[in-house]
Amino acid sequence: MKTSRKAGPGGTLRATLMNAARARAMTLAAAAFLIAPPASAQQVSDFYRGRNLTIVVGSDAGSGYDAYARLVGRHIAKHIPGNPVVIVQNQPGAGSITMANALSNSAAKDGATIGAPQSSVAFERLLHLLSPGGKTANFDATKLNWLGTVAQDTFVVLGWHKSKVRTTDEMLTKEFVIGTSGPNTDGSLIVAIMNRLLGTSIKLITGYKGTAAQLLALERGEIDGSSMAYATVSTLRPNLHEAKEISVILQIGRARHADLKSVPLLAELIKDAGDRKAVELIFDKYQMGRPFFAPTGVPADRVALLRAAFDASMKDPELIAEAAKLKLEMDPLTGAQVQALVDAQYAAPEATVRRARVLLGTEK
Repeated sequence: MKTSRKAGPGGTLRATLMNAARARAMTLAAAAFLIAPPASAQQVSDFYRGRNLTIVVGSDAGSGYDAYARLVGRHIAKHIPGNPVVIVQNQPGAGSITMANALSNSAAKDGATIGAPQSSVAFERLLHLLSPGGKTANFDATKLNWLGTVAQDTFVVLGWHKSKVRTTDEMLTKEFVIGTSGPNTDGSLIVAIMNRLLGTSIKLITGYKGTAAQLLALERGEIDGSSMAYATVSTLRPNLHEAKEISVILQIGRARHADLKSVPLLAELIKDAGDRKAVELIFDKYQMGRPFFAPTGVPADRVALLRAAFDASMKDPELIAEAAKLKLEMDPLTGAQVQALVDAQYAAPEATVRRARVLLGTEK
């Protein structure tokens, strides 16, 4: 279930994140010591006794993000002193920006409410996917308290078994119709970059409400293919892949997925080194996968408690067994590792960031 993801000749991505994460964790620990109000360990642990812990999902109910949030919600309470009642709510909108804005600017900063956003939410201020200058994001992603991620994503481009495009070579030479939810979703961005850098002739049909609707459109013959997280395909419709009714044409991530060793990565098809670095910057968010965060301003001791509870949940045999039963992939990162990934993205060279925006059409 757990796969190794390498960052290339320079070593593993996980090792890089671990080194950066250690430094960030030391900073967090120092902050907790210096700025947290005087409180005994017992007072910190008692905070959640008799309270609710609300997980707000920035996606629709029934989506892949929702499935992961509810999985964590069913198990995390037993790893939190006080054993709070966990409530999962959905607040979709603007690629999870609506939810992240609400938690950052309206929710209490006490640790009783945490978010489960889409991975792109962290990079709106960097890549400006939803608004000029990323101004819709009324929060600083580097200052959110990232608690961890359950799984790191690999996105894929799919072809229906009856369509004229079922291989990478066919995709590069034939017209291909792909369906997505909206113009700024991952599938649409992947199509735009492939058309721009690979010279593909992919037509885009938007408006499908979620990945389940896209898979249904494939079966009906409305579209030739789609692009979504590989874990979502495995979760929502595993029978399609097992029966070879869909073919995985391309994958997007840092390394080839263990199940897809023969399928090329998008970055492998891009010849220009500068473009390749820009594309990696755009899609490195997939390493965040299915993240969770507490808003800026939550006391550091409660952040540490939530991070510890999240880490314990990722090792919980009952959660792991349920994830396997639901066909939800697990490849977790700690909160410090996710925080380090976000920091690294915002520290990327300006030339790479600018090229990424050009490729996305968001550079003004």
